[in-house]
Amino acid sequence: MAWGIEETLLLVINALIVGLIVWALRKKVRLKLDEVEARHQRTAEHRPPEQGDEPMR
Repeated sequence: MAWGIEETLLLVINALIVGLIVWALRKKVRLKLDEVEARHQRTAEHRPPEQGDEPMR
């Protein structure tokens, strides 16, 4: 059974909408990760260096 123009158009529209949602979610996650990394850098800069902290051998 062949697809008609309506089904094909709906498939294209749905694919575009899913692509847009994935793009928006990836952007939101990346922005949140950048925010967390910046917050971590700020707290690491203000933290005094620990005394007697030697790496494990």
